[in-house]
Amino acid sequence: MKKLLSIIIPTYNMASLLPRCLESLVTAEGASDYLDVVVVNDGSKDDSLEVARKWEADYPSVIRVIDKPNGNYGSTINAAFPVVCGKYVKVLDSDDYFDTAVLSRFLSELNTLENTSAEADIIQTPFTNLGPDNLREVVRYNTMGREPYEYGHIYDLDEVLKDGYIRFFLMHGLTYRTELLRRIGYRQTEGISYTDTEWSCYPTFYAKTVLFWNLNLYQYNLDRPGQTMDPKVIVRCISQLSVVTENMLDYYRKHIADVSAIRKGWLKQYFENRMRIMYKLFLLDMPREDFKADELEAFDRHFWPICQELNFRVVLWPENKLLRIDYIRYWHKHHKRWPAWFEAFNHQIDRLARWVYVKVFRR
Repeated sequence: MKKLLSIIIPTYNMASLLPRCLESLVTAEGASDYLDVVVVNDGSKDDSLEVARKWEADYPSVIRVIDKPNGNYGSTINAAFPVVCGKYVKVLDSDDYFDTAVLSRFLSELNTLENTSAEADIIQTPFTNLGPDNLREVVRYNTMGREPYEYGHIYDLDEVLKDGYIRFFLMHGLTYRTELLRRIGYRQTEGISYTDTEWSCYPTFYAKTVLFWNLNLYQYNLDRPGQTMDPKVIVRCISQLSVVTENMLDYYRKHIADVSAIRKGWLKQYFENRMRIMYKLFLLDMPREDFKADELEAFDRHFWPICQELNFRVVLWPENKLLRIDYIRYWHKHHKRWPAWFEAFNHQIDRLARWVYVKVFRR
């Protein structure tokens, strides 16, 4: 029977969490018929390979294992993608897992889609952020709480993007038609972390259609110390984020001429926001004791002329949007951050605004 969904699972030193991840897949209804799981062991120093091999032996019709030297996240995707055999493909990190009941429904919907000969380049689904103290936050792609799309309807992607709202297509909610990625020669940067942003970005240049399903599939574990999204780790790895940003900007330059006018406008906003996020890491998110002005000076000296070259309007206001002050402009004028008392005051307003937003729009 033809496999409908391939799942790429990068793993590095995740022997303790990999069984939970794999069990959430193989126990789904239809897994043996429709699921293709490729686990890529990225030179783990623990028993991750042995764990993966055991599951491969127990579920040979579903799980395959690739063992390779360490090359970081992108190298695992590049190793797995040439051998996936599902019509659609999704990435699942080994410290995360799928809701098994939802996966059963997801596979059923894929089968229905296949039987109707319909297909979409992107399938977008909600996902859950799992934080400390059993905090669960469902992330949906909406406009200030309004979900303007009909679930189950295949849209022209330009039709979705034409309203100008900046959507953040994140890895956890994305499933791609495999042929789309093969057609564009998709590859990720190797040797560094944070390249899942490339997975979320590059295919949007060429995808033609998108399908929204109200299936909360991906359960994203944010409560593991030392993971790449840990704020302390991000501070240490900001140079890797800069490399990813540089590569994404190179991709933008090379491919922006090939897209529609609507897509050009949306991608310009997307990359403006990418630059805003990078400046925010330096000027707002980074603890003051870790802030090094010379590092931001070097970043700014390299990237700000690129923003001007590409006609990007990059403004960094506080998240709460109440205080209309531009942190980047202040940096360019004074070459220092705002005073500590102001940052602390603004942080409290941000926390309040975030709490209100979650209560109102992400219930």
